[in-house]
Amino acid sequence: MANTERMNPRTRRVRRAILDAGATVFLKEGADRVTAARVATEADVARTTIYRHWPTSPDLLLAVIEDLTKPGRPTVNTGDFEADLRSTLLSLCVRLRTRETRRVFGALASRAHESKDFARTLATFTRNLTCPVEEVLEAAIASGALCPTCDCRAESIILTAPLLHHHFMLHTTLTDDLVETVVVPWLAVNTTKTR
Repeated sequence: MANTERMNPRTRRVRRAILDAGATVFLKEGADRVTAARVATEADVARTTIYRHWPTSPDLLLAVIEDLTKPGRPTVNTGDFEADLRSTLLSLCVRLRTRETRRVFGALASRAHESKDFARTLATFTRNLTCPVEEVLEAAIASGALCPTCDCRAESIILTAPLLHHHFMLHTTLTDDLVETVVVPWLAVNTTKTR
């Protein structure tokens, strides 16, 4: 990926237009339609302009997906750990239900076994989904609500895995009740109040 900070403004604008057009094609038509020819038409640029930045269709698709999966909004931190945890997990449920997230996951999962770049991007995408939960846990350690030896990364996976599994594998609806079935037993075992 090129360093966009050192690019001239026109090049940055053209790349942005191409990535936005690629996202439009991806979300409306699917990953297989993200080609230089189709995106060039959508962005109203020459195919050679796209090839200059992304030599192959997989390179272009990967750039579009990486752009779509940048980390989301900042983590909630009201000071009420349990409320923040629930709120963050409910926000994850909302994000998972978006067409964008479903399409990105599907495209990455279907190509991850063929390409290390797609596998790496799938790992980054998943990390970006779980990172807000990890940040809530880190804040809870800082406030004394969680034991300082808590492995925030591992625990964030434990908290989010059931939601990801229900959504992507079982195709079940993510509900407040499902979040509670994950949070309540986890809190009973992990909060310092219960020790």
